[in-house]
Amino acid sequence: MGRYLLERAVQACVVLLVVSTLTFLMVSLAPGGPEIMMTMESTPEQREALTRQLGLDQPLVVRYVKWVASALRADFGRSFGDRRKVNEVIRERLPNTLLLGGAALAVSILVGIPAGIISAVRRYSASDHVVTFFSFIGVSIPAFWFAILLILVFTVHFKLLPASGMATPGVPFSLGNRLLHLILPATVLATATLPNLVRFMRSALIEEIGQDYVRTARAKGLPNRLVLSRHAIRNALIPVVTVLGVLIPRLVGGAVITETIFGWPGMGQLAVASTIGRDFPMVMGITVVVAVVVIVSNLLVDLAYGWLDPRITYG
Repeated sequence: MGRYLLERAVQACVVLLVVSTLTFLMVSLAPGGPEIMMTMESTPEQREALTRQLGLDQPLVVRYVKWVASALRADFGRSFGDRRKVNEVIRERLPNTLLLGGAALAVSILVGIPAGIISAVRRYSASDHVVTFFSFIGVSIPAFWFAILLILVFTVHFKLLPASGMATPGVPFSLGNRLLHLILPATVLATATLPNLVRFMRSALIEEIGQDYVRTARAKGLPNRLVLSRHAIRNALIPVVTVLGVLIPRLVGGAVITETIFGWPGMGQLAVASTIGRDFPMVMGITVVVAVVVIVSNLLVDLAYGWLDPRITYG
């Protein structure tokens, strides 16, 4: 296990280096810079002075080496916008995104896996057709359109749920109020993983039900419920967990659209504002932190294999 974790740590460092290098090149070579956010009355001298102040007049390689040296000390610099430390801003926004992503992931697992099991066990029944129909609808529907539709229905028409933010302004914090604000964005973000989870759970369980060990267990007289819960479902979860590791980055990407539409103050909304404002240090910090979250989540998924199947080792 120790050697496996060490190898994964080395791979993570390589991935972070590649991601940071590509991101730095893209944001640095993109047309324009922070000076484009200045007013039209700004003189060329003022724009040039801002460029020197932010250190953008230095060669690209020098700027990247300085950024890497700072990043190794967990210092991503200061934002070009409000001059706050990037680390401070990320510490404020990251928990909000993790809350939203965690809620969406929980909805996907708690709804998707049981729905896939029902669809597989009752294959070609009415419930199977209903689950399959809504799965295809979920895969096909654009997230931004679905978000606007939910706002029109539950906020504008029925006035049941809030349309934006994490809490109602002027109202003391309460768990109920936070959950009300979480329902719509978590539902929209869950559409990035829920339909795929249902489909893979269904196909994996159907394949396991047809295996010889399942027929042998049934021939021994074991109840079908025990055969499914102790053997078939447990083995069917292995490919589903694999797919879940692939779908987690889609949650991160979907958070950009979801947080922007619902005004959720998370990393996605911050990434959009930083990109528009050419806030290079903030974009770099967000990219690295999100990459770390994805790497850690995929590591946890890989470690879950050993819990599902004791035959899997990490030697």
